[in-house]
Amino acid sequence: MITVNIEQSKNIGEIVKTLKFKPSFYERDFIQVDSPLKMAMHFYAVGICHQTYILANPKLNLYGWDFMEYGFLDILKNAPNLLIAYELVKLSTQELIEKIKPFFAEDHNPSKCTLDSLKERADLWLNMAKILIKYFDGKIENLFDQSDWRKTQNAESLYKPLRLFEAYSDPLQKKSGVFLKLIADAGLVNLDKLTNVIPIMDYHMQRVLLRTGCVEVNDLELKSKLQKRQSISDDKPIRKACIEAMNIISTVSGYQSFKMNDVFYTLGRSCCNETTLCRSHVCEKTPCTLTRAVFLESHTHCIFQSICKGASNDDYHQYWQPQIKTHFY
Repeated sequence: MITVNIEQSKNIGEIVKTLKFKPSFYERDFIQVDSPLKMAMHFYAVGICHQTYILANPKLNLYGWDFMEYGFLDILKNAPNLLIAYELVKLSTQELIEKIKPFFAEDHNPSKCTLDSLKERADLWLNMAKILIKYFDGKIENLFDQSDWRKTQNAESLYKPLRLFEAYSDPLQKKSGVFLKLIADAGLVNLDKLTNVIPIMDYHMQRVLLRTGCVEVNDLELKSKLQKRQSISDDKPIRKACIEAMNIISTVSGYQSFKMNDVFYTLGRSCCNETTLCRSHVCEKTPCTLTRAVFLESHTHCIFQSICKGASNDDYHQYWQPQIKTHFY
């Protein structure tokens, strides 16, 4: 039903191999802020970040994850108790909702909060705090100290304890991957030798891999549902194929799996979204999020345009990510 186009994935990998990443992308405040609560901030931020289609602060030109980073930096500065497990568990779900609303709203006006599914996210937030207290004395750092990951250098040694948290229970480890990548980028842990890493796979990246033809959908009914943006009952076969394709791309490019997020996620948010750079010659976002992450001599066309099937074939261009309700990504 779903197959990986190995040759196309290798072709995409050859292009990724030529890319150079901007140091400034890893020097932003969310990565560089100095605080004893830095790892906790990353942990809670990633844990509640999924399906953020409407999260936005137009006044600041911040959307999705960018506004999530901004909001959590604000929390770190002005409401640090929301990052301390033993303080969090004193709150009810509704109390936490009311406390976080201003941080995800224009001008801190809670009535303008654009973070949706607040009960779901608050429940995940409180569950993270409760599990931290139950198993790790309230500190996410203790998860790393108790794990044998430094000895094994196997990602599963970190994935397994992270799955104790409902927010990080995805069997394909998307949020776990994002969390590990961010704290590695922040210099909090060194994961350079980590093996058996599962590529981060969110909806932006699935869309790009479907449109480029790295992943082929052979079931006509499923293909139609994806192209028409209709709900499906199970996205795992698509995500698994996308992960397999991304492994190939990572291997060919010579870049670690985590690094693929900085190409395909940023490209999917801007160059290959509702608007596609290959067809409209403009990006979804200004500035383009890909150009924040990688050096590009020009940005008049998509980096994959010469080999992307969706650039010239309407059948591929119509693909959209799976429409499914989930807190996994």
